[in-house]
Amino acid sequence: MNLSARSWAVLLSVFLCLAVPGCGSSGPSQAQPFVVFAAASLQDVVAELGTRFARDQGVELVYNFAASNTLAQQIEAAPVADVFLSANVRWIEFLERADRLVAGSRRNFASNRLVVISRHDAPLALSHPRQLATAQFAFLALADPDAVPAGRYARAFLQSVRVGERELWQLLRDRLAPTSDVRAALGLVESDPAIVGIVYRTDAARSSRVKVWYEVPAQPRNPIVYCAAAVKDRPKAVLAERFLDLLGSPQARAVLAEHGFVTAPSLAFDPASGHIEGRACCVKTSSPSCC
Repeated sequence: MNLSARSWAVLLSVFLCLAVPGCGSSGPSQAQPFVVFAAASLQDVVAELGTRFARDQGVELVYNFAASNTLAQQIEAAPVADVFLSANVRWIEFLERADRLVAGSRRNFASNRLVVISRHDAPLALSHPRQLATAQFAFLALADPDAVPAGRYARAFLQSVRVGERELWQLLRDRLAPTSDVRAALGLVESDPAIVGIVYRTDAARSSRVKVWYEVPAQPRNPIVYCAAAVKDRPKAVLAERFLDLLGSPQARAVLAEHGFVTAPSLAFDPASGHIEGRACCVKTSSPSCC
C-alpha cells in the first residue's frame, strides 16, 4: 500500500493518537503495520521484497515512496517509519544528526547509473553528452538538483563535462525543468518529444516510450549509493533489523539485479572510515566503465 497525501495525513494522525495513553488499539504491537519509507526509484524493488517479507513475517506493510529528501524531512518531523531507504547517504546522515536513527543500523545495499533519455520520436541524435549543449530540445528534466539525490547526481555529472571553457551544467541551466522526484522527471520526458531527461537507468527501463542515448559511467568522486537504516524508538525494532538483513541477502540482490540496479556485498558501509568497503560489481549492464 503506497501513501497518497491523504493517507500520509491519516498515518500521521494514527501516530499522534498512539502516542497518547489510552488512545488507539489495545491489541498487540504485531497488529500495527510495518512502515517502510523508500526512495521513489526503489518502488518496484521494495514492493516485490515487501510482499515476501510480509508473507514470511506475518505482518502488514505500509509504504511511502517519494524523494529521499521529502521522506527524511517527514521522519525528522514525525518518525512514523520503521525503516528508511534513501537514494543517497546525505539524507541518512541528516537523520543521524537529528538522532532519529538506530545507531549502527545503516546499511549500503545498491547502486545505480544515470542515463540521458528522450522520447523515441524526439528529433535528436546524441552520442556524447557534450552534444546537449547544441541539441534542439526545449527542456532538460531532472529531479530537483538542490535536494533530490537523482538531481544532485545529475548536476555533479553535468558539472564534470566540459564544453570548451565552460561546464555543461552552466550551458544548460536555463533549460532545466526540475521535478519533485526522478519518476516525475521520467513522466515529463514521456509527455513531450521536446523534453530530454536525466534519470536512473532503472527508471528508464520501466518505460517503453523513451530511448536511452547515453549511460553515464560510474562517478568515483560522487558514487550513487542506496542506503537504509532503522528509525529510532519504534515498536517493531526486531522486524526492522530483519528487513535490513533482507536488503543484503542473496535474494534481495537477485531482485535488485533483475530491476537493473548495481549491487554487491562490498557495498557495506564502514562506520570507522565513513566510506564504502570495496567497489560495487556490475549487474545487468554491458558497459565496461561500470566495473
